[in-house]
Amino acid sequence: MGLSVCGFNHKTASIEDREPFQLGRAELSQAVEVYKDLAGCEEAVIVTTCNRMEFYQFTPDKCDQLPQVIKFYAERGVPNAEKLRQICYCRQKTTVARHLFRVASGLDSMVLGEDQVFHQLKEAYSSACSVGGPGPILHKIFHMAFQVGKRVRSETGIGSGPRSIPGAALEMLKGLMNGRVPESVLVCGVNEMTEIILDGLTRWGVPVYLANRTVANAEKLAAVFKAKVLALDQIGEVIPRVEAVFSATAAQLPIVNRGHFEGFSQRQNPLFLVDLAVPRDISPELRELPGVVLLDLEDVRKYLDHSESVRAGEIPQAEALIEEQVSEYSIWRAKERQRTKVLKMHRELNRLRKEELKRFKEGFHLSEYRALDAFSQSLVRDFMRLLPEVLDSEEGVDKKSGEPGDSAEVKEP
Repeated sequence: MGLSVCGFNHKTASIEDREPFQLGRAELSQAVEVYKDLAGCEEAVIVTTCNRMEFYQFTPDKCDQLPQVIKFYAERGVPNAEKLRQICYCRQKTTVARHLFRVASGLDSMVLGEDQVFHQLKEAYSSACSVGGPGPILHKIFHMAFQVGKRVRSETGIGSGPRSIPGAALEMLKGLMNGRVPESVLVCGVNEMTEIILDGLTRWGVPVYLANRTVANAEKLAAVFKAKVLALDQIGEVIPRVEAVFSATAAQLPIVNRGHFEGFSQRQNPLFLVDLAVPRDISPELRELPGVVLLDLEDVRKYLDHSESVRAGEIPQAEALIEEQVSEYSIWRAKERQRTKVLKMHRELNRLRKEELKRFKEGFHLSEYRALDAFSQSLVRDFMRLLPEVLDSEEGVDKKSGEPGDSAEVKEP
């Protein structure tokens, strides 16, 4: 029987390579249905996050999963689906559980300890459940993944400190302001990154202005966080009144430049400009202005690197919790494999027993036939009690791995 996962992530593929194969969260339910039918697997869950796409499946027989994933994308009309052969990794059996547990715990993320991926896993699992994607095996490993993800975050320091670029930017700002929160902030752009910024500022109780090229899009997000909305060409009016500016738009040229600072006078407190965009939103020459502190992605990443080096000391304990959960899964899997074999054997023995009784039925009186039927049932029961020990001794099930011949990985670029 084959439990496997095939996919790619930020370690094996660039953004450019990942983009053509990315699935939106709204597409997951239908994608699971299509993939399950195409691959002929009993169980399937598809996971999508900003940095990964993974296809989990369980089939009764061993199979090469990668061609199935390639075919799935080819039938969706994705050009050059064969590119997946260069960027995908494939894992089987117990190593699938270990991999999923690491993902759920934030150990396989771009930012160590990231908790957003935990919620994305839950969404993917829920989407698959809505169309009957997972069965007993995938239900088990995903529930165990959620359990260990919670344990790692509650019992270790992996989840402490910033776990995302916008989260690090907020923490940096607070540190530079000596623990004080800004009196007001301007946020430019409407996307997942600025949503995290807005959420953090709202939790601090900071009044926020939200600027965007398309005002209608800004109004939707602003309604959630009670921010004041303005167009990008109005930000010059607001900059003198705020203590910090966060910008993360998709603009190709800087949207905050020296022209916004004509007549700008140095204040008692500096103005913090935080540029989280690529290409940059804030002109680098503003770094030279007195009373202005400009931070960009490089500054944020250095801060994150420092935070991760502190959290890295918690990795051994997190790994130990994961291995404990892997062992739990392996033991369950070994028992499940054995239970399946026992049930199959029980059904087969009963079938043979009934066939043999039927052959000799005419040669016995009814009372004798009933006694013989009861005797044959007793023999089957006695045999079934011994069967688990027989299976263990003949197949040599490894109680630690739970999978005879457990393989590690097929391909890891």
